[in-house]
Amino acid sequence: MTNEILRTPRLVLRPVCADDIFRRIADWDVIKMLKMPPWPYTRDHAVQFASNGTGFGIEFQGHVIGAISIEMRRQKETLGYWLGKVYWSKGLMSEAVSAVRPAHFENPAATAEYSGYARANPASWRVQQKIGFRLIGEELTHIFSRDEEVIEVKTLLTREEFEKASR
Repeated sequence: MTNEILRTPRLVLRPVCADDIFRRIADWDVIKMLKMPPWPYTRDHAVQFASNGTGFGIEFQGHVIGAISIEMRRQKETLGYWLGKVYWSKGLMSEAVSAVRPAHFENPAATAEYSGYARANPASWRVQQKIGFRLIGEELTHIFSRDEEVIEVKTLLTREEFEKASR
């Protein structure tokens, strides 16, 4: 999927590059709400993420401002994303997620997308809610950057729900 380039009215989603993402993600306000990245976040972490081949860099006005991916986690295709702090509250992540979702469901084997968010991050829920995700539960999860357990709200978008919303 990430060999593709996806375009929206304001964004270009392209294969992720370590240097691009490192400039934006190495910010405590970004990292502290993400499940997997460690803190401090180094360029080596960015290289490792970019090399897994599952993510898109989100480009806006010629600059990569975040990343989005759909990766297998616990045998579930899971949507994850983040955006540099100066780009929050502009509708850019909703636009990026809306572009990736149809590309994911073009695969006939894709039956669902899972995601989630830290309960303390309602902005992430607003992004998911806009494109049809629904709440399916809560669980304690470890946030590596903080080395603490937080409540993660789990979400789901099925193929059926996607197709119904796309009509």
